[in-house]
Amino acid sequence: MRIGFFLRDLKVEGVQVVTLRLAETLTAMGHRCDLITLNSDQELLLPKNVQCHNMAIEKYIPYKDANKYTKYLLSFLNKIESDEPFRAVFSVHGETNDIISFINDKRFVHCIHNSDEHSYNNKGWVKKLKFKRKLKRKIKDKHVLCVSQGIRKFVKEHAASSYSSLSTIYNSFNIEKINRLAGSESVYPLPNDYIVFVGRLEKQKNLLLLLDVLLKMKSNIPLIIIGQGRLEEAIMKRARELGIQERVVIYPFCQNPYPIIKKAKILVLTSLHEGLPTVLIEALILGTPVLSTNCPTGPSEILVDDLKKYLVDSYDAEIIAKRVDDLLLDNININKEVIRNKFGSDSIGKEYISFIEGKGL
Repeated sequence: MRIGFFLRDLKVEGVQVVTLRLAETLTAMGHRCDLITLNSDQELLLPKNVQCHNMAIEKYIPYKDANKYTKYLLSFLNKIESDEPFRAVFSVHGETNDIISFINDKRFVHCIHNSDEHSYNNKGWVKKLKFKRKLKRKIKDKHVLCVSQGIRKFVKEHAASSYSSLSTIYNSFNIEKINRLAGSESVYPLPNDYIVFVGRLEKQKNLLLLLDVLLKMKSNIPLIIIGQGRLEEAIMKRARELGIQERVVIYPFCQNPYPIIKKAKILVLTSLHEGLPTVLIEALILGTPVLSTNCPTGPSEILVDDLKKYLVDSYDAEIIAKRVDDLLLDNININKEVIRNKFGSDSIGKEYISFIEGKGL
């Protein structure tokens, strides 16, 4: 069957990476996959036999203007579908979801990769009411697919009965490929021991707290940050203020971060909110211990059973610092088979095909 993915762009960011990984998985299963992007920003390499179609919309599209692009999208798709129609088109970004919200076509699936729970809980009652009304409009009569049970629970609680269906499928991970790539040399120079963070340098990731954690740790281990974003200067400024600038190194995103993650003593996440944090799963696949705040959503669905003790129910820097210090001294045994069964690409790919067939798409 032919399956489409509707994205904002192909930058090296979490949603884009997992979407291309899923397209690669489904293609290997014998299906035909296409990417439809709003703009031409591309840093990621296309998987083999996956074609990308760019709509050349280079500007940001606010929700109030999204309906102006529906005719263009449908016309664009009509040309692409000249030889074979799509069975389903999975829309994975906020802007693309805004556009499909104005289209009455069951094949467009509204995918949610990030939780709105944190921002919702910090709104006043009027803004909460507006948020719920807007969410209901966006997903009205749509099949909605969430990447974590936490996101699904939030949507069900605040937009019940507006959607056509509400499901959860975790992101897929090509475990063999990740392990193979981790055997390469790092593109960046690395110290012998370090803790690592991988992600966008934005408020959501709460990196200023991670710097406070670094200051309060007993260990003098450095922090390697792999990422880009508008807060890079603020992060280094804060590191200088704390007197730990010599222990903090920021490198930009790279195509293969796995050697860096594998060699790290610990991967740490202090996010305010997530969807299903890819880097936690990738680190576990590589046998690297992790520590994460118990933010909405995802970490509590990843760090279960023996790993549950590495989930921190606090944003207190001293508490997190002590947990990191303890983890550095701990002997961690990660059950990789559990990770494979839960997030392996083969099983997740089959879930997507079952979703498409089960919804009659």
